[in-house]
Amino acid sequence: MPRPPFDLLRAVFLLLAIVILTEVGMTVFAGLACWWLNLQTAREIGACLPIVVQIREQWAEILASVLALLLAARSWPPPPDPPDE
Repeated sequence: MPRPPFDLLRAVFLLLAIVILTEVGMTVFAGLACWWLNLQTAREIGACLPIVVQIREQWAEILASVLALLLAARSWPPPPDPPDE
């Protein structure tokens, strides 16, 4: 049985999924770390604002890449038909 051709769109999707999962993990870790530091030290309420701004910027970039991937999937040529034997 011949090996199916390499699907670049699927590979990009898997890479983006890994990036999103990593970003979710780092967002949760940063939020918990900031919360813990606020409990341990007597910092003011807005001390975590720079972290929130960074997280918001990263999620905006991820959203743009997801939308670009969806656009690429719509315009991607369909796979060729298997040859008749």
